[in-house]
Amino acid sequence: MTAQPDGTVMLPVTALGIGDSPRLRGLDLSHVQSLADSFDDLPPLLVQRSTMRIVDGRHRLAAARLNGARTLPALWFQGSDADAFVTAVRLNNGRGLPLGGHERSTAAARILASHPHRSDRWIASVCGVAPRTVAALRRRPTGDERQLDMRTGRDGRRRPLSAEPGRRIAAEIMRREPEASLRTVARQAGISVGTALDVRRRLAEEDGTATPEPPPLPAAPVAAPSGPVSPAAVREQLDRLVRDPSLRYSSQGRALLRLASATLAFTEQAEAIAGSTAGHSRESLHLIARACAEGWARFGEYVVPEADSAA
Repeated sequence: MTAQPDGTVMLPVTALGIGDSPRLRGLDLSHVQSLADSFDDLPPLLVQRSTMRIVDGRHRLAAARLNGARTLPALWFQGSDADAFVTAVRLNNGRGLPLGGHERSTAAARILASHPHRSDRWIASVCGVAPRTVAALRRRPTGDERQLDMRTGRDGRRRPLSAEPGRRIAAEIMRREPEASLRTVARQAGISVGTALDVRRRLAEEDGTATPEPPPLPAAPVAAPSGPVSPAAVREQLDRLVRDPSLRYSSQGRALLRLASATLAFTEQAEAIAGSTAGHSRESLHLIARACAEGWARFGEYVVPEADSAA
């Protein structure tokens, strides 16, 4: 069971079990037949390694059996059963045979039960429903009326349902440690940097003891603390992300990979491209380049690893 360079492994068809699927109507036989007719072009299955159950690819497995195939290419999924179901819903909404409306809303209710700390928008993005649909499901009585003070958003960050407790903590920190940075205050108080900035401005208006700080994103690009990253290292990381099923098999993930690839290709020849631009366009291009750089920097702050953000 040797993994290929792209991370796929060949698994015996007989070793695969049927995982928990968001599809309530079972297999679509016409879809199975169409997959069997184009069998050689199908993407690999996604299989939960701990159970050998299929997370995504039930119709492809049926097509393989119809064609008499003995092995199938697959990618491993490492995670719990609840997370496997979330991934199955996300992938089934991103490509292939779309889920029906009842299947999406049923999946949303189930994910809401297993991941109540997740935000309405995050669950909605997974299931392909409107955030208000998830909000309505959340309001339904379930017999378990526990209230969560925190929600985890689509960017992976945990945020309080109400910012007021965090604002009070931030104000106490700023009065006690007036030299503390906005990022430090935000991290300790469990609020966003923007909210911390607003607290500091209000304190300055009230008693003048705090000096407002500029927004955390710099006007000009700043090198990473560890020094510039080599293009080869960036290419290596991008190649690894291209093999990541969570990005590879979702429309947003593929769009992000395309954008990152295009940006990297552009930066590698930026000097040559800049030399060929007309003089009258350079001021506009300069502003656009600065805006794009700040946008990528902001995105980098959203996806900073937990270990780094706690440093």
